[in-house]
Amino acid sequence: MKNNVLRSTANTGLPIFLLFILLAVSGIWMTGCSEDPSPTAAGGDLYTRDQVPDADDPFGGYDFGDEDPAFGDPNLEAVFGEDDVYVDPFENDVAIRDFDRDREGNLRDRIFLMITWGNLHRDSTIQHWTDWTGSLAVDNGAVLLKRVIRFEPQDRILPRTQRDLLEWESNTMPAIDGILVRIVACPNPDVTDARADIDSSNVTITFDTEPFTVSFTLDQLPNLKRAVTLDDGNAVAFTAVRVSPDACPRGFLRGVWRHHPERPGGVFFGKWISEMGLHEGFVKGFYGVNAEGEKVFFGKWISRAGRFRGLLRGRWDTGGERGTGWFAGGWIGRDRRVQGRLKGEWRRNDERHGGFFRGVWAKDCEERP
Repeated sequence: MKNNVLRSTANTGLPIFLLFILLAVSGIWMTGCSEDPSPTAAGGDLYTRDQVPDADDPFGGYDFGDEDPAFGDPNLEAVFGEDDVYVDPFENDVAIRDFDRDREGNLRDRIFLMITWGNLHRDSTIQHWTDWTGSLAVDNGAVLLKRVIRFEPQDRILPRTQRDLLEWESNTMPAIDGILVRIVACPNPDVTDARADIDSSNVTITFDTEPFTVSFTLDQLPNLKRAVTLDDGNAVAFTAVRVSPDACPRGFLRGVWRHHPERPGGVFFGKWISEMGLHEGFVKGFYGVNAEGEKVFFGKWISRAGRFRGLLRGRWDTGGERGTGWFAGGWIGRDRRVQGRLKGEWRRNDERHGGFFRGVWAKDCEERP
């Protein structure tokens, strides 16, 4: 069996404080990745070499080979497995489908929002149940539920009766719950003019639970990455993406960001998610400092079945608040060409309890047939 140093040696967890950032990804990522040899297929040794993490290696010490599903880590599969698909009764609502187009009949941009709540830091000191029963309401719009994230048998989505209101019952202690939704703007829930003009600044999204309540306007949602840690150690994280009708594929990343207690850097592992919430695979890698003093990260993205999808690499750094920071980079294929970009934020709780990351990815395909 091939040497697999990608296996996790710690329990997985989920943590962060996601601040909204505007990051020039291409400049940061390309400085560390534009010195590759000509983009020919990877050599045979890059499929079979022993994988030893190396911050000074162009590929981080990883190979281009396939892996066991979930990198052979049952804990990774258990924590970051498939989320439940939800068939929303309003999915085929005629009025909502009509609001997808403007007066000229052109498709509008789609906005997807992922919200997770609970013990994101995987903090073992949280030994109390927290009641997150609540709702997501959209003024001058509608909400369509796509995925239910890590709900246990006692948790549930309440029957839907209004297209502008989603309600649930949720309780957490050792883990998290969450939802992935699509937000659809329309003048108000009662308007039926399929081509009515929309003022996105008047569309308000409100997350309302007993532990935490917050509102955003539709204008604030695109590329939103934010998290709030509560006094009891629980947290709520929001990540959003805007998808244009002719845009390349894009989606979400989430997982564990675990700091090494004795040196700069650590490991990360989690899942790769489509805009619609489809589980597209697993990621695992490390972050640290290379011989030139640059803060770099490397990792590997595989499909659910373990097929190679790309090598991740880029830069990371700390943020303005202690224990927080950002990462930005991209991934390359077996031809060593850049396939797409990714960016996000991370947070660690403390040296004992690890941390978590949230981010977004976008494939580069505008110039391809």
